[in-house]
Amino acid sequence: MRREYVFAGVWGLFLLIACGLCAAGASGGGENPIDIVLEILKSDDQEMQTAAIAMAKDMGGAEVTAALAKELPGLPAASQVQLLAVLGDRGDAAALGAVVAAVKAADASVREAALKAVGQLGDASSVMLLAETAAAGKGSEQKAARESLYRLRGEGVDEAIINGIGKAEAKTKVELITGLGRRNVYAGVETLLKTAKDAERNVRIESLKVLGTLGKPKDMTALVDLLINVKNPSERVEAEKTVAVVAHKIGKKDEQAAAVLATLPSVKDPATRCCLLSVLGRIGDNSGLAVLRKGLSSQESDEQSAAIRALSMWPTSEPTLDLLAVAKESKNQLHRILALRGFVRLLGLESDRAASETIGMYKQAMALAPNATEKRRVLSGLSGVESVDALKTVLEYTSDAELMREAEVAAIRVAELIYKEHPKESETAVKKIISSTKSDAVREQAEAVLNLITGKGKAVEDTAS
Repeated sequence: MRREYVFAGVWGLFLLIACGLCAAGASGGGENPIDIVLEILKSDDQEMQTAAIAMAKDMGGAEVTAALAKELPGLPAASQVQLLAVLGDRGDAAALGAVVAAVKAADASVREAALKAVGQLGDASSVMLLAETAAAGKGSEQKAARESLYRLRGEGVDEAIINGIGKAEAKTKVELITGLGRRNVYAGVETLLKTAKDAERNVRIESLKVLGTLGKPKDMTALVDLLINVKNPSERVEAEKTVAVVAHKIGKKDEQAAAVLATLPSVKDPATRCCLLSVLGRIGDNSGLAVLRKGLSSQESDEQSAAIRALSMWPTSEPTLDLLAVAKESKNQLHRILALRGFVRLLGLESDRAASETIGMYKQAMALAPNATEKRRVLSGLSGVESVDALKTVLEYTSDAELMREAEVAAIRVAELIYKEHPKESETAVKKIISSTKSDAVREQAEAVLNLITGKGKAVEDTAS
C-alpha cells in the first residue's frame, strides 16, 4: 500500500528524502531515496512530482536513471517535460531509449523536451531521427531537432551525417548538409561537391552555402570547376559567392583570384566567361584588374556588362577612372548607366584624393546622370563627403523640384558631419532648409541637427530618407 505522506509540500519531501539518505548512510539499510521519489512519481500530486524530479537530478547511478526513465511514459505532460530535462542533464545514455520514444509523444511540449534531451544523450544512431524530425517539423520542435543535431557528440556522429546524405530524401538532405556546416565537418566537402549537383534545387543551394563555410584554399580549383558547370542563373550567383568566400580565406591577397584567372583562358562559353568575370569582382584581387579592363573592350556586350559590374563592386577605389571612362564614352546606354553607378559607389570608398577632387568627380557624375533617379544616387553619395564644398554643392539642387527632397536630406547629413569644424556654414544651411522645405520629416531632421549644432541636442537617426 502506498504510504500516506505526513509532510506537506516541498520542504516535507526534502526532509523525507533527507531522512532516507541519512538512514541509508548510517545503517547501510533504510529506505532508498530513489524509492521515495518513484513512489511519489506514481502518485497524482503534481507539486510533489515536480519537487521529487528536481531532487532526482543529483542522485547518482545508472540504476537511478533506468528507474526514472521507466516512469517517464506514465507521467503527466508537465512532469514528463521536467523529467526529460533532468534525464538530459544527468548525461546517462541509459535513458536514451525512453527519451527517443518520447519524441513521438502526443503532447508537443513533451516532443520538444525529448528532442532537446536527445542532443545531450544521443549518438550516431540519433542522427537520422533528428534530421528527419527537423525536415518534417516546424516551429520550436524543428528548432529543437536542429540544435540537437548540431550538438550531438560521440564517436561516428559526423560520419553518420555524411553517410546519411546519400540515402536521405531532399528535405532531410538539406538538414544534414546544414548540420555539416554548423558542426564544421570539413570531411564533408567531398560529399558536398557532389550534392551541389543534386537533382533537387534546395539541396544544391544549401550545398553551395555550406561549401563556402567549410571550403579551404586547397579546394579552390574544385569550386571553380563547380562554378563553371552551374547553369541556373540564381545558382550561379550562389556559386560565385561560395568561390569568393573561400578565396578570401587565402592569406596572400594577390593570390586570391589565382584559380579563377587560371581557368578563364580556357573558357569559351560567353555566359560562363561572364560568370568568372563577376566572381573576380566579388574577390577583389588586384591581379584580376587587367582581365576586367580587357573585358571592357570585349566584342561581347554581355562580357562588357559583366566587367563593368565586377569593377563596380571592387573593394577599393582603384577602378574609379575606368568606370568614369565607360560612363563618358560608351555607346551603350545600359553600360553608361551601370558604369556611372559603379563610379559613384567607388567615389564613396576611402582614397587618397583630396575632398575637392572627389567633389569635382561627383559634379562630373551629375553632368553624366541621364535622369533624376541617377542624380539622386549622386546626391546620396555626396552626402557622405565631409567638406564645406560638398555642402554648397548639394544646396544648389534644393531648388530643383525633382531633386529637392534628396538634396535637402544630403545637405542635412553633410552639415551634421562638418558642423564642429564649420559651425556657421552648417547652421546657415540647416536653417535655410527648415524655412524652405515642404516635408515635415525633413524639417524635423533639420531641427534636430540644428539643436546639435547649437548645443541643444544630440545626433538623431535619419527619419527623412
